[in-house]
Amino acid sequence: MTAEIRQLVQQGTSAFEAGNYDEAEALLLRVVDRTPTYANVYNMLGFIASQRNAGEQAVTLFRRALSLNPNYTEARLNLVLTLTDIGAYEQAAQEATRLESPDAPGPQRLSLGVRGKLANAHADLGRKYHELGLYAEAIAEYDKALLLCPTFPDLHNRRAVSCRELGLYAEAKASLLRALELKPNYVEAHVSLGVLHQKLGNLTDAVKTWERALQLDPKHRLARMYLKQATASGTTAR
Repeated sequence: MTAEIRQLVQQGTSAFEAGNYDEAEALLLRVVDRTPTYANVYNMLGFIASQRNAGEQAVTLFRRALSLNPNYTEARLNLVLTLTDIGAYEQAAQEATRLESPDAPGPQRLSLGVRGKLANAHADLGRKYHELGLYAEAIAEYDKALLLCPTFPDLHNRRAVSCRELGLYAEAKASLLRALELKPNYVEAHVSLGVLHQKLGNLTDAVKTWERALQLDPKHRLARMYLKQATASGTTAR
């Protein structure tokens, strides 16, 4: 790296880290014009493109970074998140899996911050799959997220909802109980557990669970609605 290129990279990186993306892009593009071999430069350019909602361009730049450095964890994470944002869920899932392949650092060797980002990427994929009615695929993504961050109660709750929709009631209950073990005052898990009780015909337990949710959050809209519907149908918590 020549002194001129080194200075451009340093200036571009400083501008990027300061959030001055226009300045950073101009400097980093000068680097690319002279020496298109630095993976971190393409990663920064990809991030800038993603911030401008230029998803396809960002994907191309992140892939270029990975072609130069296949083990560039941050670039692959950015690629996963961008693919998810543009709706390329299958590609995002494939790229996320590569982060956990035998040739990549294993989940336990990744830093806590990287594990959290990767878990969030899997969770976002799971949410998208759930919205599409692909519940088995959603559960698979939540399982991957939980492998990385097993103590995130919201992941257990989301997994439970997908399990419930697929008719896997025992798994749904186990996930909700685990969420509440991790966070006893987790209102969303109480609400989800009430819905599961109702689904199983345990209406009294459902009402008790929603009442508990409302004790924790008196303004929770869904809990109030579910409880109102249950009591209007003649169900009591006695």
